[in-house]
Amino acid sequence: MSRIVLAAIATPGHVFPMFTIAEHLIGQGHDVTLFSGSLFQQQTEALGATFVPFDERVDVDYRCLEKYFPERAEHPPGNVQMALSLRKFFAAPVPVLSTQLGQVIAEERADLLIIDNTFYAALPLLQQPADKRIPVIAIGVTPLPWSSKDAVFWGARIPPELLPADLTREQLVDGETHQLIEQVREAFNQSLVAVDCRPLTGDYNDVLMSGVDRYLQLATQLFEFTRDNLPATVDFIGALPVKVEDDKTEISWPDESLPLILVTQGTLANIDFSQVILPTLRALAALPVRVLAITGGRSVDILGEDLPDNARVVEYLNFEHWLPKASIFITNGGYGSLNSAIRHGVPLVVAGTGDGKLEAVARVIWSRCGISLHTDTPSEQQLYQAVTRILSSPIWRQQAQIIKADYDAHDALASITRHVNELIAQ
Repeated sequence: MSRIVLAAIATPGHVFPMFTIAEHLIGQGHDVTLFSGSLFQQQTEALGATFVPFDERVDVDYRCLEKYFPERAEHPPGNVQMALSLRKFFAAPVPVLSTQLGQVIAEERADLLIIDNTFYAALPLLQQPADKRIPVIAIGVTPLPWSSKDAVFWGARIPPELLPADLTREQLVDGETHQLIEQVREAFNQSLVAVDCRPLTGDYNDVLMSGVDRYLQLATQLFEFTRDNLPATVDFIGALPVKVEDDKTEISWPDESLPLILVTQGTLANIDFSQVILPTLRALAALPVRVLAITGGRSVDILGEDLPDNARVVEYLNFEHWLPKASIFITNGGYGSLNSAIRHGVPLVVAGTGDGKLEAVARVIWSRCGISLHTDTPSEQQLYQAVTRILSSPIWRQQAQIIKADYDAHDALASITRHVNELIAQ
C-alpha cells in the first residue's frame, strides 16, 4: 500500500475528477489524502479518504467569488476577467498553499502527489530536482494549455491547420493581451519569490507541464489540437467514468419520445440565468422537445414558477445517466461538461467566453461536434436556430459519435493505474 496525496483547486470541475481517482486508488489499497477547499471535506471523507482543508486565509467559496474579488464583476467575460482570476484566485494563494502542501506531504509520508493541472502551488515543489522530491502526476482537467504556435493560448484560438506557416504566436496576440500575460506572470513570480523560489523561466502552464513526471489529459486527441512539440510526459487518457447509480432524479414529461435538450451554465458562471438558461427555455418553449435545465447548485426558485410546459429544472443531476438520452447539450463551455457530452456522442451548442472557456469552445469548433454562438448572452433566435439546425441534420451527431468511439477506446482509470504503479516502483 502506498500513500498518495491528491491536491485540487476548490471548484467542482477540478475536485470531482479527483474524487473519482481517489475512490479508484482506495479500491486498489492505497492510502489517499485529498488537499482542497473545506467545502469538499464531507464528500471526501465519505469516499474513505483523509481530508486536509486549505488554510482559512485562502479557503475561498467558489459560489461567491465576487465576495472575495469584487473587481471580478467589473469586467465582462474574456481575457481581462481570466487574467484577474489567474492573479487573484490561482497565483496569490501559492505561498500559503505551497507551504501547506509541503507539510501535508511530510506528515502523510506521501509516496506520490497527484494534482489538477491548475494547482500551481506545486510549482515550488517542481523546481526541485526530480530525485529530491516525490513524483508528481498532473491531471489535465482543462484544455491542454501548452504554449506553442499550435496552442495560441490567449490569442485568437485558431486551429493550427488554419494558421499560415510563417505566422508566429506573438503576431496573434495584441498589445493589451500581452500586458495581461505579463501581469499574470508577474503575479506568479511575486508568489514564488515569497517562498524563496526562483522566478518562472517561461509560461506558468509550460513550467508545470514540463516539471511533472506525468501529465494525463482527460480527453483524446480527436478533441485536442494536433501538436508536434508536446512534452513526452503527456498522455491522452480519455474521460473518467461517472457512476450511473448515483442519480436519483425523478423527472418525466407527457411524451417521453420527444428529443431531450439539456442546458446548464455550470457551477461558476451561474449567477445570472438570463445569460443562457432562461433564453433557452423561452427559445425552445414552442418546439416539440423536452428541455431539462440544471442550475449547478443554485436554487431552482430563482427561475420562478412561470416555466414553459416542456421544461423541467433541477439543481444537480448525474450527467452519466441523462446525457445518453439527450439529443443536444447546451452549455457555456465548461471543459468537464463538454467532455461528458462528447463521451456520450451528444452534439453541443456552446455559449461561453469567460473563465477560460474560449479555449474549450475552440475545441468544439475544431472537432466539429457542435455549434458555438460566440457569446455569453445568446439571443433566443440564436439558440432556436442552433437547436433546429442540429436536430434537422444527422452530421452533428455522426461527428460526435466518431469522437465517442475514440473515447470508448480509452480507459482513463486503467491508464492512471499504470502511471501510478510505474512512478511508485521507480
